Amino acid sequence: MKKHIFLLVLLLSHMPISTVSVVYNFRIAQVTRKPIALESNKRPNSFAPLIFDFFQKTRCLDIAENYAGGLLTYTRNFAKYYYLRTDFAVAHVDQKIEHVNNVNVTETDDILFTFGRNFTVGQHSKMTLSGMFGIPTHRVHTLQRVGFGTGLVGIGGQLDGLSPLGQHIDFLWGTRYNYFIPAKTCDAFGNSYKFTVGSIADVLVAFQTSRQLSHGVEVGYDGRWGFGIKACPVIPDLSLLNYMRNNVYVVYKYTFLTERVAHRLLFTISYGRDAKPKLHGYNAVMVWGSWGIAF
Repeated sequence: MKKHIFLLVLLLSHMPISTVSVVYNFRIAQVTRKPIALESNKRPNSFAPLIFDFFQKTRCLDIAENYAGGLLTYTRNFAKYYYLRTDFAVAHVDQKIEHVNNVNVTETDDILFTFGRNFTVGQHSKMTLSGMFGIPTHRVHTLQRVGFGTGLVGIGGQLDGLSPLGQHIDFLWGTRYNYFIPAKTCDAFGNSYKFTVGSIADVLVAFQTSRQLSHGVEVGYDGRWGFGIKACPVIPDLSLLNYMRNNVYVVYKYTFLTERVAHRLLFTISYGRDAKPKLHGYNAVMVWGSWGIAF
């Protein structure tokens, strides 16, 4: 019983950090997937290296984590309406408990593949239906320590859209769901479990300026829910680790052309706060920048 109590305290101090994944970040996916220029069929390939720093700290416990690294994303548009996207990331993970280093590692994120189809709704609105498949690059560390990436196979779906609201203003929306298949892991005592972080669901709403080849801004809200955490054999009160986070973000964009290549510079800052759990919730700040090209 004492082992279970200690394990629960350990998990409460680590979750939902153990599910931190940049490739599954809905805001990054939405912002970087948008066509850099209107003539996207003439430039079917897009590639974007991205650097980020993600910091968060518990409100009631003296636990702080920082994730600094980079992401590479490649998107291929084909057959006019379809696209295929691949994301891969790596980060240095640093965790301090009461100002003492507890974790200091460099890890890769999952590899995420996204396949989707674009639809035109009416004269101006657009909608995209996508499916996702994530492959882990290392074993799950959730029951042992904080880490980067889920370490689990993930499957999911996404529906998002865009509607013009007026001259040079668009309304963006999207919803996403991912389920992670249970895998074998061990806790800090060497006990073996079949564990999953369950499901992660996102809802995003945003507004953006839509003028092409110029400076632009996007502001939005992203709500994230983590639920369905399970372990076998059962760990008591594991459901306390389910969470709900509210995020707000702002993006600065600049697009321009050089010969046949379209370029887009992005800089983003976001702030998140856990509404659940209230006692062990996190406050988080993420900044990232990218340089995307379409060719």
